[in-house]
Amino acid sequence: MPNCVRSTRIAVHSWERLTADAVATWLDALPGWLVVGTASTLEDLLLLCRLRPPDVVVGQLEPAFVPGFPLVVLSPTCGLASLRASLEQVPLVSLRRVAPGALTDREMEVLAYVCSGQSAVSVASALQLSPHTVVNYKRRIFAKLGVQSRVQAAALVARLGLVRTPCRGAVLHDDVPSLTHREHDILASIARGDSVRQTAHALGIAVKTVESEQRQLFFKLRVHNRAQALSEAQRLGLLT
Repeated sequence: MPNCVRSTRIAVHSWERLTADAVATWLDALPGWLVVGTASTLEDLLLLCRLRPPDVVVGQLEPAFVPGFPLVVLSPTCGLASLRASLEQVPLVSLRRVAPGALTDREMEVLAYVCSGQSAVSVASALQLSPHTVVNYKRRIFAKLGVQSRVQAAALVARLGLVRTPCRGAVLHDDVPSLTHREHDILASIARGDSVRQTAHALGIAVKTVESEQRQLFFKLRVHNRAQALSEAQRLGLLT
């Protein structure tokens, strides 16, 4: 691969989410490339490209669908070796200024902590900021994401793969808790960014029932809030 002073930023698209995740995981393990996120719909890809402008898009699309970004076509007949060879032919461009509506690197740092379920005080301590500054960051980040709560932000981040962590090895079967059908329903509702009341309405059950089932879900996942539950469920492969 040609020598470069920075990683080439890649947005990955596939109509099948599992394929997008698999390709992104493979690319993340290779030196010189950085996956900024994944998408399984055109709408999500365009949103991803606005939030984290890539240098190149790897996707199952026609070039006209992603104007302004080089496209490496991902097809069922394209092997990983062929994909890598195609990526190596994409020339590096000058670093872009952060476009309007894009997340800055600092905002991404704050977002990662927020989506892990940490409070503003905890985030401030970790990043050596004041809680007031963190709150202002959260306000700007939520506006860019078009969300109104931490859970909605975490749901969008999970859907787009915006916060990616190094592979910690395969998750053992015994590490994955067995969830009831109702707990899976509540987890899916959290992944959509629903509030407790919205979850109750969608499932046709009482708010207190949701809260009770949610406590059991949190216990099984060993977490304390909905954002943490979403992050851990994603790590364990419970979101499909």
